[in-house]
Amino acid sequence: MSRVFVSEATRATVYVFSDDHCPPHVHARHRGEGWIARVRFSYVSGAVALISIVPLRNAPQRRALNLLLGDIQGRLADCRRAWWTTRRTTCLANQWTREGEGKIEPLSERTPDAKRIADATYDPDAEQLHVTFQDGTTLKVSTP
Repeated sequence: MSRVFVSEATRATVYVFSDDHCPPHVHARHRGEGWIARVRFSYVSGAVALISIVPLRNAPQRRALNLLLGDIQGRLADCRRAWWTTRRTTCLANQWTREGEGKIEPLSERTPDAKRIADATYDPDAEQLHVTFQDGTTLKVSTP
């Protein structure tokens, strides 16, 4: 388990667990109110999204959740660093993407211009994604 930070807005502690699974996400635990939220993030976009809250009977109000999501988005580089150093994966291998102008766009299915990712590593110091495609080409992508 890797503690990432404490949300200033909600006082929930944000963690990455060493035995977690894809997609990249963090757990935000509020001990006083008794809830745990899982929040998804990506290495190719700046979006964060709530995956789940348990137990539902202790779920925080929408305003608190929005504040938590804002804190996580504001500390996205820290979340990515913690996931990478703990899990050593970006969860992008075998995904179809479209590339353009130093960016990649994940696709839900193969298209004529799609390329498949063979491997993707993350450099937390440079905040860069190093993508190797199955055709052998590579691309460095600055994370948003």
